[in-house]
Parts: sequence; C-alpha cells; structure tokens
Amino acid sequence: MGAWTGVVLALAEAEYGGLRSRLSTYLHPLAGRPLAWHVVRCLADLEPGPSRIVVASGPDLSPDLFADIPATIEVVLPHEQSLGTILAQAAHAGRVVAVDAAAPTAGNCLQRLLGNEGDALLVGEGGEVVAASLGEEAAMLLLRRGGDLSALAATLPAAHRVSDRDGFVVRSRAGLSRAASAVRDGVVRKLMEGGVTFLLPETVLVDVDVQIGRDTVIYPGCVLEAGTTIGDETVVGPCCRLVAARVGSGVELKGFNYVSHTSIRNRAILEPHVKRGFDD
Repeated sequence: MGAWTGVVLALAEAEYGGLRSRLSTYLHPLAGRPLAWHVVRCLADLEPGPSRIVVASGPDLSPDLFADIPATIEVVLPHEQSLGTILAQAAHAGRVVAVDAAAPTAGNCLQRLLGNEGDALLVGEGGEVVAASLGEEAAMLLLRRGGDLSALAATLPAAHRVSDRDGFVVRSRAGLSRAASAVRDGVVRKLMEGGVTFLLPETVLVDVDVQIGRDTVIYPGCVLEAGTTIGDETVVGPCCRLVAARVGSGVELKGFNYVSHTSIRNRAILEPHVKRGFDD
C-alpha cells in the first residue's frame, strides 16, 4: 500500500449521546486515556505508517489529548474545516483509512485492512462498519453520506469485506465497559510478555502508561493508574490502588494499600490498609 492518511471520525452526537452523559463519548476514559486516543494510537502503530492523521472533530477534542502519540505523526483537529475539505485533501494525498473515533478495539484488524489495494470495509459484529480503506471516489461517497461509515455497506457493495468478530463502535455504557475490558486485556498482556505476573488479570485495572518490572506479582483487585511505575520483584497485594506512584524493587504491599503521588523505597513493606502520599 502506498501513501495513506488516517481520518478519525469524531462526529457530532445528539445531546447526551448514547451514553446519556454530558461528556462526549470520544472523551470517556479508557485505561487512562480518552476513548478517541486509542483509535489514533492504533492508526499510528500501523505499518506502513500514515503520512498524517486527521481527527475530524468538533471543539470537544484538542491537540493536547494526543500529545504523547509519536511525534512523527501529525494530528490535526480541524474545527474550522469542513469534512469535505478533510476528505478531499486526504484522498488527493493517497488512500484514506477512515475509522470511527468510538471504535477503540479496531486496531487488531486495521493492519489487514491496509493489505487491500482497492476499497475495503472493516466489518464488526452484526455487519457494523467500523473502518474503511477508500480511494478518492469512495472517499467522496463517504462525504455524501455525512461521514457515516455504516452507510458504506450498502453504497459500496463491491468493496472487499474484512471481518472483525470483536469490532464494534461504543454507543452505550455496556459498550464502554466492553471496550474497557478489551483495552485492559491488551495492556495486561503486554506487561505479562515483559515478565509480570497477574494472578487474576481480569480483576485489575491498569492504565496504558503504567510500567512494571520483571518478576513482580500483581494480586487480584488492584488499580494501577496515571503513570505508576513499579520495580522488579515486587509484590502488590490484593485490592491496592496506586496513583502516579513510584514503587521500588523488592517491595511488598500486603494489601488494601493506597499510594498516591509519592515514592516507596526499595525493599519496603507496607502493612495492610496503610496509606502513603497525597491526592492532587
């Protein structure tokens, strides 16, 4: 595949949206980042990488939300540009890979989408279109449908279908919970591959920027947030919550500990229910 532009569609929602919240769906937090951040990061991690990523959004999203996406990726939030301008510029530069900004689990199958030279649709459960790889003509068709990816299933019948059994767009609180579990599983899997033991991984919450050393053991019910770092050969007992904490190596947190914005020295032991640090 030649040059391509990623277009993340964070389109306007009805008041309160499907999540019945004053907060935009695209801003709801997943593993310490807004939902839309995960979609942008998925595009940035593809090979070959995009020439640029455009987040087609209203004023809810700002460039600061994507500041830690690799610097080689240009993220543009075109509040004052029409969707037509965005898609026309992207199509002129090469192929367009458009993704719904509320589809944070699409990353696993987006790479397969890139392997198609012609128009292709990433189809999730129930036939829902969560992403598309489009040439110029199909990109203009998407424009005429107001950026509605779901409309492409009927208007591009000849497009190649890439099936994603786990792909879906978050449109409800149940969908948000499902997405949070999927993102959490990916974060935990990566940490386990690096030598961390999670005794019951489905019970923990871990933000994407948490770092944990080798041979550390995480007990059930732990919540690890906001850039927490944990050293090697440490034991984090059950139901601990660590917020922007720096925990050394050889430490034992015996359980039900709350550690926030502070450091725990190497080989320290915290008895159950002991708290350390402060809240911002």
